[in-house]
Amino acid sequence: MKAVSFLTAAVAIGLLSSLSRADDKVDYAKLIVGKWEVSKSDPGTVPTGSRVEFTKDGKMTVSAKMEDKDLKIEGTYKVEKNTFTMSLKIGEEEKMQTITIVKITEKEMSTKDKDGKVVELKKVK
Repeated sequence: MKAVSFLTAAVAIGLLSSLSRADDKVDYAKLIVGKWEVSKSDPGTVPTGSRVEFTKDGKMTVSAKMEDKDLKIEGTYKVEKNTFTMSLKIGEEEKMQTITIVKITEKEMSTKDKDGKVVELKKVK
């Protein structure tokens, strides 16, 4: 009976550890590449409807409409585990910010900044 209990516990631990390893295997750098549209955003972040493009070579472009003006902001990004640090040039000022990727799939991404503000994006073709 103890052998069955031990075996059951070993299988359960093995399943749990394989699930945690599956999370570690998310390739954030690969999944982030592409064109995204902001579907939902907290106030003080990028406007809903904005487009963000991440390229394979670490460059990014944000296209947004603010106060009836079209804005295009270019910069770079670097992915480390489940975060990315972006550096955007706005006029003469360069702004750096680290964003946490809360969830990412081939079709959706949810992010959070250091203040807890959330931006949700959907991949576009």
